Amino acid sequence: MGKRVLKTFCLLIIILALGACSQKPGTGEAVLPQDFDEIILPFEADGKWGYINTKGETVIEPAYAYAGYFSDGLAIVSDGGLYGYINNRNQTVIPPKYTGAGEFANGYAVVCTGDWQSGTVLWGFIDITGKEVVTPQFLYMEGFTPEGRALIWLQRGDEVVNGFVNTRGEVFIPDNYEICSGFSDGLALIRQNGLFGYINTDYDIAIPPQYEFAGDFGEGVAYGEKDGSKYMIDRSGGILATVDYAFGSFSDGLASFRKDNLYGYINKEGEVVIEPRFAWAKDFCNGLAAVQTKMEAGGKWGFINTSGQIVIDAVYDEVENFSKDYIRAYRYDNLKYYILDKTGRMIYSGQYGIE
Repeated sequence: MGKRVLKTFCLLIIILALGACSQKPGTGEAVLPQDFDEIILPFEADGKWGYINTKGETVIEPAYAYAGYFSDGLAIVSDGGLYGYINNRNQTVIPPKYTGAGEFANGYAVVCTGDWQSGTVLWGFIDITGKEVVTPQFLYMEGFTPEGRALIWLQRGDEVVNGFVNTRGEVFIPDNYEICSGFSDGLALIRQNGLFGYINTDYDIAIPPQYEFAGDFGEGVAYGEKDGSKYMIDRSGGILATVDYAFGSFSDGLASFRKDNLYGYINKEGEVVIEPRFAWAKDFCNGLAAVQTKMEAGGKWGFINTSGQIVIDAVYDEVENFSKDYIRAYRYDNLKYYILDKTGRMIYSGQYGIE
């Protein structure tokens, strides 16, 4: 994975005057962006980033050092210096002034200022107008969940502690328990006196700490382990079923579990529906999950559906998740990346940069 330059936080932005029309790759045929609601996807060509539509036609010519996915109508772009945001007409909406930035989610995006090398980076968040709801002040923060809460890291005396900030900028730091994860299904995992429990969005304890180990909720179900037994629990802490193995968060009705160093999936009744046969398995998203073949079989990545059938062949060295019905997948042997849809149809392929 070290061969590829993936700019996770997105680089920086310079808005160039690119004109109203664009071209199909290599054809010179103009494509007018008449439907601004159409899906457009970032692509890289000759070290620069632009956008294509789902037909593979260029909509915004590659001119940026990096271009991210659109979310809430905006995308991060960069010229290699500072981060800003554009709309799908390639107009600057939020000027480039951040040294780091994340995608918009639920109307807000995390951004940071400061210097990476000196370790002076601080994080805050903005709304879709670019207004700084909270000026950068946290050591780090995650994006906002649908509950309107974002997990933050900040200095408290000599310690770094976790807390939450809401969309009004109000910060909460607990005194008598430790926050272990962000909110999911309206609950967040905490630890108190060595045991795990859950709080609600009012920061009140919803499920008292009682588990030696526990996981995040997904689709109303979480993993809990106590007194030597493993359980599926509901949002009230009630036991739904006993299970044989620890499992991850549920999505699309399934959760990954590990047995004998291989991963498979169980349903909400605790039944194995996809036998463990993968070296690694990610969560399902919109009906597909990324899985890695066993190392002796090459350790390549592909995608399965909820029946366990291979939908996209495992031929890639690295893949994204299908959070937007489209992904980039990478192969190291030819230094190429591929933009695929949910059927595995290739929309575009090109070379990626290496260090």
